Amino acid sequence: MIPLRSIGMAAALMASPLSAFAHHGSSGQFDTSTTVELSGEITRIRLVNPHAYVYFDSTDENGEVVNLRCELQSGSLLKRNGWTTDMFEIGSTISIIGSPDRTDPTTCYMSQVTFENGVVATRHSTFDDSGAIEAEQRQTERDDGTPNIDGNWAMEREAGAPPGGGGRSAVELTEAGAAAIEGATSDDNPRYQCAATNIVMDWWFDQMVNTIEQGDDQIMMTYGFMDLERTIYLGDVDMPDDYVPNRAGFSTGEWDDDTLIVTTTGFDEGWINAPMGEGEGPGARPEGNDDTAADRPARPEGAGGPPSPVKNSLELVVTETFTLNDDGTVLTRNYTFEDPIYLEAPITGSDDVTLTSDAYEAYACDDLTEERSESAE
Repeated sequence: MIPLRSIGMAAALMASPLSAFAHHGSSGQFDTSTTVELSGEITRIRLVNPHAYVYFDSTDENGEVVNLRCELQSGSLLKRNGWTTDMFEIGSTISIIGSPDRTDPTTCYMSQVTFENGVVATRHSTFDDSGAIEAEQRQTERDDGTPNIDGNWAMEREAGAPPGGGGRSAVELTEAGAAAIEGATSDDNPRYQCAATNIVMDWWFDQMVNTIEQGDDQIMMTYGFMDLERTIYLGDVDMPDDYVPNRAGFSTGEWDDDTLIVTTTGFDEGWINAPMGEGEGPGARPEGNDDTAADRPARPEGAGGPPSPVKNSLELVVTETFTLNDDGTVLTRNYTFEDPIYLEAPITGSDDVTLTSDAYEAYACDDLTEERSESAE
């Protein structure tokens, strides 16, 4: 990320290389293989979740004024990184380099923006301090001897790095798993209906600030993305008889020395990898290829494009282990998805979140994709 404020936001600021990795949904909705350059006068700015948009009037080749809009990062992430609505002064000029929408000619995906005052930024630029907490400020152990994981945590994404965690394994679907995602499109993506996806991806998605409240008998986790809430019950706790399956599941945990081991069951049927667009994933057969969806491994998260869609059944079990680094400022999670109905083999992976002084902010989802649908008609 680029600490623009720390170098004075000079008008002659050089732009960093454009990100090689697409934001959620971009490779489905937007043609990231094509670059467009747009400019005009700003008419509106919406720093909302899950997609923020800037609107501007531009004159087309026929001399007609057309109102365009370009998608930015999520509003919460932009505000956390110091972006404000004041930066997008109504009536000022703006220039954008990005990718066109596949079906709506009035919408684009912003990769780089140049403001009227000459400041150049990418979608990952930062305009304020990082919010990092110094190691000496952190109490690494609680009075009962367990590691102190209480606090606010968020993923830090290096410039040019793919979103999400690292080391995620490939996906092998059963025939039932392949059948479950046949024909899946972005319309089935819960994020586009302002709903949570799962307890693994949503932990780091869009680098939201997550809150952990650690107690003796339970640990509360509140996700900054879609406000997903989890309770991890410590000790031998049984699932209630009237339990209703849901996206967060029913989690029990125990400390093994300095490692928190969490097992979660009780999920409703949903998504491990939500679909990003038409024709993606193992359900989409390439031209001239007659193999079935079950014959092809799915693409994991961060593999040079959006992950192939993968559903979970009611039999999903997620196992997580949480460990702190020596100074207590980085929380590492290793996780495993096991689903005997939809997965031939477990999916494994890991991710890191960093302790932050940034405040938790409710997600308050206000999806604007309906505007796109209306414009495309």
